[in-house]
Amino acid sequence: MNTQDTTIETNLSAIDKALAAAKARRAAKDSSTITENVTQSKASSAERLAKKAERDAERAARKLVISQQRAAKKEARMAARNVGATPHMKKIEKAAAALPIMGEQLTLSFNEITTNFSASDITALALHLQHFNRVKATERALNQSLEAGQQVRIVGGPTKYVGMTGTVERAQRIRCFINIPGARKPVYLFTSDVELLEVQQSATGTEG
Repeated sequence: MNTQDTTIETNLSAIDKALAAAKARRAAKDSSTITENVTQSKASSAERLAKKAERDAERAARKLVISQQRAAKKEARMAARNVGATPHMKKIEKAAAALPIMGEQLTLSFNEITTNFSASDITALALHLQHFNRVKATERALNQSLEAGQQVRIVGGPTKYVGMTGTVERAQRIRCFINIPGARKPVYLFTSDVELLEVQQSATGTEG
């Protein structure tokens, strides 16, 4: 082998080494790029998960606050509704609201009796009054005859009508229909639930 051939072989070897080195650098660069991309992808995914978790936490916190506010408002409404009201007194208060209105003199008598008499005396008086009303109702049912056009005062039946006056529209043997000013339709009552105003007026005149 002459000197020229040796030189050529040496140059080729150097070129091969340079090419190999270049390929190695390219492979290393490609590998680094892939690793960087994977790392970036993982970081991006972790960031998305973190943001989602943060949004979920904020949403849950808002729901909790809204739920607590609603519960507080409901509790406040219930408290306002029950202020001054004892549960077992509601029926009694409702019944009291349905009682007929008493006149001034009767109110004075009622206040005097309830203030100055014992519970047993008041119970006895209530029973006597109840019996008296039953007797009078029986007498009216047996003795009074109602006719259309007569003026009557309601003394029994639904409490909201007691004390009102009206006109007989139609009368049956034990029932009657009474027209009351302001009522949408005639009130259906027992004949014993009303008393004739003429009878009361004549009785008052006789006493005088």
